[in-house]
Amino acid sequence: MRYFARGKLLLTAEYAVLGGASALAVPTRLGQSLTVHPIDKKRIEWKSIDEQGTVWYQNTFDKHSLLPGNADDKISDRLQALLQRIAKENCNLWNSAPGFSFETKLDFNRSWGLGSSSTLVSLLAQWAEMNPYLLQQSVFGGSGYDIACATASGPIRYTLVKGQQPLVESVNFAPAFLDHLYFVYLNQKQDSQNEVAAFDYDKLVPKFIHQINTLTDEFLAATTLDVFQQSMGKHEHKISVLLGSQSIGEKMFLDYNSAVKSLGAWGGDFILACGDANTPNYFRERGYPVCFAYKDLIYDASLGLGADLGLP
Repeated sequence: MRYFARGKLLLTAEYAVLGGASALAVPTRLGQSLTVHPIDKKRIEWKSIDEQGTVWYQNTFDKHSLLPGNADDKISDRLQALLQRIAKENCNLWNSAPGFSFETKLDFNRSWGLGSSSTLVSLLAQWAEMNPYLLQQSVFGGSGYDIACATASGPIRYTLVKGQQPLVESVNFAPAFLDHLYFVYLNQKQDSQNEVAAFDYDKLVPKFIHQINTLTDEFLAATTLDVFQQSMGKHEHKISVLLGSQSIGEKMFLDYNSAVKSLGAWGGDFILACGDANTPNYFRERGYPVCFAYKDLIYDASLGLGADLGLP
């Protein structure tokens, strides 16, 4: 069987989503696929292939103990934990064959932070017919918006609800200025798990959550690029104060004449930049060659974006 899960980008409510703020998130046309086959050997065979077709991780696990055959490492430990949870939650599937062969294939560079871990969780949950949010929480933690994006058909509004399943609402995000939105990779992979663990949740007071919710509404309601950029600026200021840190525009792009905004954990991965056809050249000249136009990276079935890649 073959499964597919999409990558993700968080446009609003970084950090605040952990406190129940409503976030605007988008799935990417690039994702990760998983192929699973039963095998006669009493073991798990695992192979992970990157976007260049190169095997970047390979290991075997004992079917019963799930101990890795090769030396322990962070990847093997997390895989072991995921497989242990699956074996516990779906015994019938787990015992349906002596062993299994798993092969994953990424569409994107795993250093980009588009969700190599969250797509893996979604893929395994699809195969095991499990709740992906519970599987993610058992190993990685986090808000879960990335899990929602993995199987979304377009932009979503995502809200954590204490003690309940997250609220995931499909939203229309198709402003006339989509052609002026770009995603730029900053060449610095962030460890989201570490960022979440280090964050002070006490800062997410109800007043702040309400302010971020209002800004998410503004992002969705904006009809002109000027208004959208104003909302980006207000959002950057709010999170800057929350973190006690300079915004990405103040820190790195003071000479850029349009709005830029951090996405996800501040300091790495992708940023959102408003601009025009010259925008990729600006960032390339400053050492940031990975720059996607919105319509080239984001999946939105309602707009026909990304329909040529991945599975429905």
